Amino acid sequence: MKHQQAVYLQEMGITRWQIRKPDLFPRSKNADPVDLSRYSLLVICSDEDFQHPLMEKILTAFKFKTDDVYHCSMSEFEDQQGDLPEYIWTTVGEINQPHGHKLLTSPSLLRLADNPEDKKALWKQFCAFN
Repeated sequence: MKHQQAVYLQEMGITRWQIRKPDLFPRSKNADPVDLSRYSLLVICSDEDFQHPLMEKILTAFKFKTDDVYHCSMSEFEDQQGDLPEYIWTTVGEINQPHGHKLLTSPSLLRLADNPEDKKALWKQFCAFN
């Protein structure tokens, strides 16, 4: 279930079902809920993007501490249930913009590293929110 759908259900007072035997469903084994509200930035990206040397430079430029940043894949993002951080940055494609959050989009960091125009576009997006 996508995050936006879960929020609608929660607002209507409809609770989600809990799986009693998670071992029967391999996808949900590592699906422990994460409290994203304690983070300042959620990065939706591949592990390669998050490990790329440019990631640390961008986070420093945006003045985010490593402890304030959480990263996940698109499928993990769509399974999130709780509140989201103020900033959301995706390098894996468009997402439905959650209301009340600042959404940044860019290509993968491998492409971003070689393209000054894409870096400039990301910086402009970030500056527009500040």
